[in-house]
Amino acid sequence: MSEEYANARSASRYATDYILRWVEIANEVHGSDLLYALVFTTLWAGNCSHIRGGLYADLDDIPPDHERRPLTVRQVADSLGLPYETVRRRFVEMLERGMAQRVGREGFIVPASALAKPEVVHGLRRSHISLTRFLKELKTIGVEAA
Repeated sequence: MSEEYANARSASRYATDYILRWVEIANEVHGSDLLYALVFTTLWAGNCSHIRGGLYADLDDIPPDHERRPLTVRQVADSLGLPYETVRRRFVEMLERGMAQRVGREGFIVPASALAKPEVVHGLRRSHISLTRFLKELKTIGVEAA
């Protein structure tokens, strides 16, 4: 077996465990609607995908709304490989819950006010703990970030 695939099954088990912990956290934060959680996560991740490094890195250091890049329903639907109408319905829910905001004709953002909600902050804390655990597990089998 090549060195490239050393510990591949162990790494896959750790990754699967991490993904399932994310699902558990997302369901808790978003009321057991995994599709809603995926659409929400895709939107906020896309809004902030251009922000790199240590900028807005701390838990309480939420990027201001004007720093976010709006995404359209179509962009989110295409990135998830889901039907437009399915994603549009989740956007309507997010708007009703105050978890998304329209930005003119440019698209939508997840506003800072949504990311500051206690349940979202609690989910972020749990996600950070889960991610740290995952990275430590990978390190134990010799897999480290390049």
